Parts: sequence; C-alpha cells; structure tokens
Amino acid sequence: MKLNLRCILIMTVGLLFTSGCSTDVKDIEKLSYASALGVDFKDGKYHGYIQFIDFQSVAKSSDGQKSPSRVWVGEGVGDTFEESFFNLYQTAQERIYWGHLTAIVISESAFKQGIKEVYDSFIRYYEFRLTPWVFGTRESIKDILSAGGFFGQSPLSTILHEPKGTYSQSSVINPIKLHRLIGQINEPGFTTAIPTLTLNKKQWSEKDKPEPKLMINGAIFLKNDVFKSYIPIKDLNGLRWVQQGTVRAGIPVPNKKKPAVQIVVDNPKSKLSLDKTSVDIRYNIDLKATAYIVNRTKDSFLGLQQLTNKTTEVIEQEIRSTLKTGIEKKTDIYNIEHELYRHHYEKWKPISPDDMILLKKNLIQDIRIHLNIEHSSSEKNSTIHRNQ
Repeated sequence: MKLNLRCILIMTVGLLFTSGCSTDVKDIEKLSYASALGVDFKDGKYHGYIQFIDFQSVAKSSDGQKSPSRVWVGEGVGDTFEESFFNLYQTAQERIYWGHLTAIVISESAFKQGIKEVYDSFIRYYEFRLTPWVFGTRESIKDILSAGGFFGQSPLSTILHEPKGTYSQSSVINPIKLHRLIGQINEPGFTTAIPTLTLNKKQWSEKDKPEPKLMINGAIFLKNDVFKSYIPIKDLNGLRWVQQGTVRAGIPVPNKKKPAVQIVVDNPKSKLSLDKTSVDIRYNIDLKATAYIVNRTKDSFLGLQQLTNKTTEVIEQEIRSTLKTGIEKKTDIYNIEHELYRHHYEKWKPISPDDMILLKKNLIQDIRIHLNIEHSSSEKNSTIHRNQ
C-alpha cells in the first residue's frame, strides 16, 4: 500500500514539472534572434529594420569549419517607431527575441525627429537591454546592416557590434552605449557625440572585386534630445585630446601633407578648468600624455625637445581647430557648458539655455600640454638626441 502511494506521488510531481516546462520554456530553434536594429524616418513615416544572423556562421562545426555568413535584414513601415516593428512581425515567421541585440543604427533624419520615442520603447519592454552600441548614419540603414566582416565572418565581427577593437588602435570618437546615451540626453547642458557609420567601398577588395567595409566617418551631436549638427571626422581631431577614454592617437608632424615624423600618443588625460582671472567665461585645458615615434621619413627634428615642442603645437592646433568648427556649427563639442553646470552653477544659470553666449572664439584661453616622448621604438636609432 505504501509502495503504491509513493509511486502515485512521484508520478504526480513528475506530471506537474512536465506540464510547467511545456508551457513556459520555448525551444531555442523556434526563435529568431535580432542582433541589430535600425530606425529611419522618411516621407513622414518611420522605417524599422531588424538584422538576423545565421548562428551557424558564428559557431564552428565538429570539423572546426565555419559555414559562410548569412544575413537577413527586414524592413517595416509605420506612423510610429513601434508600429514599424509591428509591421515587421507580420512576416517574421517565428517569435523575435530581443535579448541578444548588440547594436542600434539611427538615421540623421530620425535624430532630427527626436529619439525619446525610440528609447522609451527600450526602457518599457523587458527583453531589451540597455547595453547595445548606438550609431548614427547618413546612408542606407539596410546597406549598413548588410555589411559583413572579413574571411566570410558574420557582421558580429565588425565595427557595428565590436567598435572598441578599432578604437583602441586609432581613437577619435568614443563609441557609446544606449544607457550612456539616455543618461547624457537627460543631463543639463550636455552635448552627446554619437559616431556615424558609412560604407567604404574603395579601401578593400577580394580578387580585384570591391569589398565594402564599415567605417566611422563622423559624429552626430545631440543636446537634450535636440539635433545640433553632423560633423565629419576630419574636423574632429581635437576631440580625442579633450574627451575621456582616448586610448591611442597618431599625429603626423609637422602636418599631414608633408609628415617628417609619425608620433603615437597613449592614454592622454585632459582637464578643463575655469580661468578665474578672466571677466568673461574662459577655460584652460591641461593635457598630460606619453608618446613614442613609430616612423620617420626626414631628419627635420633631430633633437627630442624640438620634436616635443612641434608635436605639442600640432595638438594645440587640432584642439583650437575643432573648437572653431563647433562654434561654426553651434555645437559645444568639448562639453564646456556641462562642466560649467557641474562646477560653477552660479555662472551657468544666467546663460542657460542659450549656449551660443558661451560658444565664442576665445572660449579656450590657455592650452598647457605636458608631453613625454619616451622612446623612438628602435634601440638602433641614434639620430634622436634626448638632450637637445
């Protein structure tokens, strides 16, 4: 009798667990995993894009080989951001899972409309994480999401999903994640820089056939969700010396057209400080960094002190040139207003929200650069004299 009761109890518990699993757990092969999302606004409509990646091209098979990369990009249209994705659900075939999303691409026109509606949806839906990388673009989002990596790899091995790799070798515009973007949008006086993506169709080829690859070509600047400007990367060289998080930056000395020496600067640290001796609001910049020589084509700078002085001149020129571009574009590239708000509120309050009172040619007074060129990357190079 006791044995029968035990058997009945075990069978009952087993049925309970089985029924629970059948209703709550979804088979992973019956889900479509979104890896990237795109938002565009054109002709009065929102266009939503989803990127799917074949995971067989990511994981190796039992023989150690990867199958060729396959990418699907879907496009939906609606009057709102949410409606464009509900339009896509109609042809999705299977349930879309958003927990693996690692990148978001937003067009310039969508930024001009304002993106509060976009990130409001991310905050409210439980599957969305706030950690995807955010990019802008002035090109076709469908083309951006369709670009692949090298060696037949999936787009997961591109700047779109892993921007820190290339940034660690050549730092200009710091990549930004969604939670940082949301925080900065809601900070008083803060101007956010969002890197923009484009397709470079010239630099790479395979068997003499052009192979388009993603690249960062500039930045879109927002202030409190308001579009300020788009600035190409060639005009943003000064940003790497003032922003936090710069890893590595190359400088041709004395200039790009006729470089005599190529200098690489590691981990520059900068500090903005209000010039209290000035009646007007003016700032000083203190910059500390170490550097080394990676290439020399001419013997124009034989003395280390001479080379150091010329390099600091180039850095200062880049900082002032980017400031001038920001003033022309009515954009606070260096976030001086936010620094003023944080540390000198009594001076910030009278000029807020008219930041153009602050953006003047003489906004930056002194730039003090402490650069230490440690070595010439070659023990045999004896033509650089440290004492000169």
